[in-house]
Amino acid sequence: MKKNLTSQDIALLAGVSQSTVSRVIRNHPSIKSETRKHVLQVIQEHGYTPNAAARQMKTNRSGAIAVVLANLTNPLYPCLLHLLVNQLASHGLKTTIWETSTELDDATASAIAESDVDGVIFATAVASSRRQHQMIARRKPVVFLNRKLSGQSYDAVISDNYKGGQVVAEYFVKGRRRHIGLLTGFSEASTILDREKGFMEKLKNATRPIKLIHPPSQFTVFTYENGYQAMQSLLRLAPDVDAVFCTNDIIAIGALDGARACGKRVPEDLWVMGYDDIPMAGWEAIGLTTIRQPLASMAALVVDRLLLRIENPELKPETVRLPNKLVIRETTSKIDP
Repeated sequence: MKKNLTSQDIALLAGVSQSTVSRVIRNHPSIKSETRKHVLQVIQEHGYTPNAAARQMKTNRSGAIAVVLANLTNPLYPCLLHLLVNQLASHGLKTTIWETSTELDDATASAIAESDVDGVIFATAVASSRRQHQMIARRKPVVFLNRKLSGQSYDAVISDNYKGGQVVAEYFVKGRRRHIGLLTGFSEASTILDREKGFMEKLKNATRPIKLIHPPSQFTVFTYENGYQAMQSLLRLAPDVDAVFCTNDIIAIGALDGARACGKRVPEDLWVMGYDDIPMAGWEAIGLTTIRQPLASMAALVVDRLLLRIENPELKPETVRLPNKLVIRETTSKIDP
């Protein structure tokens, strides 16, 4: 019977230490590229397969990270997930995925806390789930991506949603919009709340008279269908509205079609603007003006921060806030300088 090789056997064959073999397998950055290439060649030639269970017992690490997110029907989250999986893989780490409802329930929180993952990235978080987040954080290193919880001491990597909302308001004012609508859903998410706040506060302080039409939130799920219906309701309430800010792209795309179904020409009669810059926002058939979040940078930074947190559990938590960018497309008109 052929003997199963161990990492010590590979070390002898490669002429390196066993710890070097271990670091190569874990894709540790301290290993020189020549050494890494040589050890990987020996591993390939001899068909060596690391024993994951033995490695976990020795290092107390599984090499897996949990990513918790909600509403995968929103194209933003598959984009984030793709970026995170690639970032984690570049560090030799596996990804386990947990999709939750808006709120994190006790059963899911307990399962994550008791799993063998080395850390947790939350791409969704609401204030009503504070206790569940704390339950997990007592057992695992955690970081938050795209969301934050006010008053809580967690690492977070977010974009500046408050400033992004202000940028939308400034753009509308500069474009001489006078009857401005806000379409948003009922949400506890910091992203949505900050966008709304920045937008409304900037319009309130505008130097020229502006009417803000902000109908009560009629939905809790941000979908194309809800955006479509919300725009039609808004136009019945305020037919003279000349610009609408939607607090994410998916409802903006629905709102765009809802406006056209009511006979509105976009952008001649009505400007429509979203937020996030999901891939379909840039499709020629849509051409949505929006605010772009730096998702790739956010994903890279959140993975780096989690790995640092895993190695140094006593680090003081910090929030990294990145700037966003206005992307002007066909659903708004050009503004004269």
